[in-house]
Amino acid sequence: MRPILRALEVLSVLELLSIAVLLGNLVTVHIDGVASLLGPVHGALYLTVAVTAVLGRDLLLRTRLLALIPVLGGLFTLINVRTEVRR
Repeated sequence: MRPILRALEVLSVLELLSIAVLLGNLVTVHIDGVASLLGPVHGALYLTVAVTAVLGRDLLLRTRLLALIPVLGGLFTLINVRTEVRR
């Protein structure tokens, strides 16, 4: 696997985990400390995935564009990275 694809895969999984925890916290107990801690972490992960996808070499246009979608960008990027590994 190319290093850029591996990095995008790891970052996408981390972004998905962070949004899952944020949404789970929102739906259940809504602890303000969790939101104030993980909100900026999720934002940084989202920006990292987006910038890595846009600036990465030899990535499909679909991967680059879908990485920019908020909330679902991590999921779409993860799916597209696995598709790119096979090509």
